[in-house]
Amino acid sequence: MQRIPEETIQQVLAATNIVDVIGRVVTLKRAGTNYQGLCPFHTEKSPSFSVSPSKGMYHCFGCKAGGTAIKFLQEHEGITFTEAVKRLADAAGIRIEEQVWDANAEREAKHRAALKRVHTDITEWFHSLLLRHPMADAARQYLKGRGLNSAIAKNWQLGYAPEQSMWMRRWAAEKKYSEQLMIDAGLFKQSDRGETYPYFRHRLMFPIRNENGEVIAFSGRQLSAEAKGGKYVNSPETVLFSKSKVLFGFDKSRRGISKLGRAIVCEGQLDMVTVFEAGIENVVATQGTAFTEYHAKMLKRNCEEVVLCFDADNAGYTAAEKSFKILSPVGITVKVARLPKGEDPDSLIRSQGADAFRKVIDGAVDFLDFQITHKKSTTAGGDLRGQVQLIEQTAVTIAMSPSVAARDLMIRSHAAQLGVSEDALRKEVNTFVRRQTKNAEQKAAKPGTAQDDARKLLSLQHPTALMLCGLALSNQEVMDWVRSIDLEPILQNLPGTELLSRIWHGHFPAGDGPAQAAFFASLPEDEQAAFVQLHSQAMPGGKLDDAQQAWNSLDLARLHHLVQQTQAKMMDPAIDPAKVAEMHQQVMAWRKEYLDRTKASQDTP
Repeated sequence: MQRIPEETIQQVLAATNIVDVIGRVVTLKRAGTNYQGLCPFHTEKSPSFSVSPSKGMYHCFGCKAGGTAIKFLQEHEGITFTEAVKRLADAAGIRIEEQVWDANAEREAKHRAALKRVHTDITEWFHSLLLRHPMADAARQYLKGRGLNSAIAKNWQLGYAPEQSMWMRRWAAEKKYSEQLMIDAGLFKQSDRGETYPYFRHRLMFPIRNENGEVIAFSGRQLSAEAKGGKYVNSPETVLFSKSKVLFGFDKSRRGISKLGRAIVCEGQLDMVTVFEAGIENVVATQGTAFTEYHAKMLKRNCEEVVLCFDADNAGYTAAEKSFKILSPVGITVKVARLPKGEDPDSLIRSQGADAFRKVIDGAVDFLDFQITHKKSTTAGGDLRGQVQLIEQTAVTIAMSPSVAARDLMIRSHAAQLGVSEDALRKEVNTFVRRQTKNAEQKAAKPGTAQDDARKLLSLQHPTALMLCGLALSNQEVMDWVRSIDLEPILQNLPGTELLSRIWHGHFPAGDGPAQAAFFASLPEDEQAAFVQLHSQAMPGGKLDDAQQAWNSLDLARLHHLVQQTQAKMMDPAIDPAKVAEMHQQVMAWRKEYLDRTKASQDTP
C-alpha cells in the first residue's frame, strides 16, 4: 500500500517536469503540446511514445506502457514506488514525511535502508584499510603493479577485505550491525552448521553501485595465488543487488555514453577502471555474467552502438556471440574490437597508451563480419556442411536486426562473401524472421502484464460509464456535479462502473495534471494503466448537459439490469413462492419506472 500522503505526491508531481525526467533517457521532440520519442520499453522504428507535460503523463500507443513520472522511474530504474517519489522529491527540494500504512512495507523499507547504510559504512572501512593499514600491503602492491595510483583508488573508493575474520566481526560489533543484517547484505555467509564467516577475505574490493551511485554490492579480486575460489567473486544476490541488472561503472559512464551514443563493454572491473581513467569515459563492464535483456535496455536508453571489447580467444568469441543475441533485438548496433593477441584493455593501455586503445575501438568491425571471419577460420574450406552451417548462422544473425533496411544492407554486402546469391540468403533470413515474429506474437498473446489487465478492465467497462469518466476528467463543472449526486445505486447494481467509482470517490480536481497523476499513482497497477490508456485518448467534448444525459442513460441501464437479474433468480425452483411473488412485484415496479423514463427521454425535444 501507498506510504506517502497523496497531497505530498501531488506536490512532488506538481514540482516535477516530466519532460525533463524522461528526456534524460529518451530523445523527445515536440509534437504540438506534447512530446514524442521512441518507446524505451519496447523496440520500435517509428515513435509511438508520447509525453504530455500538461497532464504529467506518458503513454506508448504501441506497448500501452504509461503513467506518471513516478511510474517511469519505477519501470526505468527498477526501484520501488517510495524510492521513485523520494528521488523526485529530492530533486524538487521537497521534504517527505511518510505515513506508515503498511507494516510489511515499512519493515521492508527500513531493511533496505539498513542494507544501504551497511554498504556505505563498510565501503569507507575497506577503503581506509587499503590506504593506510599494513595488512592491506598486498592489495596496494597489486594496484601499483597494475599502474593504479592512490588517486584512482580514491576516485573509485577501492578497498581491502581482511584475511582474518575477527577484523570484520569486530567492525560489525562496533557499528552495532547484527550477524543477520551482515548475512542479508551478502557480507557474511552462513555454513551448513550455522556458523558465520566473512564472504570476502583477503581481496581487493571494488564497490558496485547502482545508477544512482549508491553502493549495493562488491566484487572482490583474489590477492593470493594459493587461495581457493574464483579470481573475482561478486556479492551474492540480495534485496539490493542483482547482477543481471547492474553494469559496473555505469553510474560514472552514463553521461559519456549518452554524449557519444556509443558504449564500450569490457569484461573486468580493472579493465573498465583503466579505460575510464585514461580519459575514455563511455565504458562499462559486465559482472562476470552474460548480457541480459535488462542490460541491453539500460544501454539502449543511452546509446545506439555497443563495442564489445572481450578477450581474443574462443571464450571471448562465445561471450561476444551471446551478447550480440541480447543486444541486437533491441535495436543496438553491435561491433567487436579486435585486441592484439594476449592483450586486454588494461595491459594495452599500460604498454602502448590510451591512443592505441582508441585506435582499436575505432577499428571495431560489425559483429557479422567478426562472426563470418571467425567461423571461416574454424571451418574447413571445402566442407560443404560447414559452409551451409555458416550461411544459416549468418542468416540467423541478420534476422535478429529489427530494421528491414539494415537486414537488406547486410544481405547485399555479405552474400558474395558467403559464396551464395542474395536471393538465397534473403530467403534464409526471411524464414528466421517469420519464425521470430511468430514466437513474439505467441509471447505477446500471453496475459499477465499490467497493460494486458488494463485492456481487459477497459473492455469490461460500460461504454457510457467510460464516457462519463472522460467528461469528468476534462471538465471541473462535470466533476463537481458527479461528486454531488448519489451514484451508489448505479455503482452497486451496474457492472462495468469500477473506474467511474474511483472518480466518484476521489478528491482531485479535473484538469489538474499533477493531482490526477498522483491519484492514478495511488491505484492498483491495472487500474492505473487503464486510466492512463483512457486519458491518452481524446477527451470527449461536452458539458454538464451531456454528463446528465449519460447519468440518466446509466440509471436506465441499472434498472434494465436489475429486471434481468431478478427475473433470472425467479426461475430458481429453490426460492420460496412467496419470495417469488415479492420479487415479481419489484420487477414490475422497476420495469414501469424504466418504461416511463424511457418514454420521457424520447418525448424530450
